[in-house]
Amino acid sequence: MRKLFYENINLTDFTATVVSCEPTTDGKQYRVVLDATSFFPEEGGQSADKGTLNGLPVLDVQIKDDLIYHYLEQPLEPGTSVTGHVDWEQRFDFMQQHSGEHIVSGLVHNRFGYNNVGFHLSNNEVTLDFNGELTPAQVREIELRANEIIYKNLPVEITYPSKEELAALSYRSKIEIEGQVRIVTIPGVDVCACCAPHVAHTGEIGMIKITNCQSHRGGVRLNILCGARALADYNKKQDSVAAVSVALSAKQDLIADAVLKLKDDMLRQQERINNLQAEYLKLSISTLPSPEESEHAILFVDKMDTIAIRNTVNSLVEKYSGYCAVFSGDEETGYSFIVGSKNKDCKELAQILRTELGAKCGGNTPMIQGSVTAIKEKIQTFFSL
Repeated sequence: MRKLFYENINLTDFTATVVSCEPTTDGKQYRVVLDATSFFPEEGGQSADKGTLNGLPVLDVQIKDDLIYHYLEQPLEPGTSVTGHVDWEQRFDFMQQHSGEHIVSGLVHNRFGYNNVGFHLSNNEVTLDFNGELTPAQVREIELRANEIIYKNLPVEITYPSKEELAALSYRSKIEIEGQVRIVTIPGVDVCACCAPHVAHTGEIGMIKITNCQSHRGGVRLNILCGARALADYNKKQDSVAAVSVALSAKQDLIADAVLKLKDDMLRQQERINNLQAEYLKLSISTLPSPEESEHAILFVDKMDTIAIRNTVNSLVEKYSGYCAVFSGDEETGYSFIVGSKNKDCKELAQILRTELGAKCGGNTPMIQGSVTAIKEKIQTFFSL
């Protein structure tokens, strides 16, 4: 089988002969082998090319024992000639991402001695796993140097060295490779065994942005975006920055300070609200029957902070021998509640609340919490039984 993507990476339209066509084991698709193809299969951590054969969508492309299988929903007759079309937009996008990955991996390896031990490239993300840790400053350094490599527009060289040449060559490779090894070289940056399509020059990558770095299996996982993906991500985030800028009436380069100021203001306001809620709850408690008049203390208030409600229940259980409950909310939207007691089993009460009032709740013997949509009168009647 001729792998046309190696002969001409820019070839998107081709003709070939159907060698075989067999249904998959589930009978839902057909597995087609051609005598030549421009479709790059899923391999080396990279998803397969997309496109069509005789106008039929190619659902997947896999390689096994050096045979490339194209998966279709309809069969193609063996021995017939077919026309194939590869989605260039996805092909070039993947080329940008994969070549960008080589630059980043090469720089990390040369600068810190870490190996790329995991790589994934799909339509949604590009991740690189390294067997060593990187600081935020080191990540920024790698990103800056990676883009400098792009500016230099270095050639991306593809070679097929002999066994003797390969033995003398220092190159990155995650696995042992049998047969002919394909080497991708970016001079002075990276030398790596790789089967995937790449750009011809680093300038075609456009840009590289490292969007995330997180600890992963004793090392780090980097998320990167290259080329059009990086630009799309920048535009999306720029739109968000502009919207926040307008909302806060702050210049775009000052929105971080504006957000922190807003956060401080909100914390001060919340503290004031908490104090007012505590005062309100104290006044509300004064309207309850005394412990001599009732063993239970059931209080209904507007929507309030959970901590304030819990503090109130904790204070009530010191005075009342039965159940002490605060229901926060209204009959239209429902109530959230906390029930506590020093002498009764609240966990047992939770089961009765679920059965009798349809409440959603849980907790332990001293205290439970949850929500209920029953009306106030029905809740009061329940606790009066």
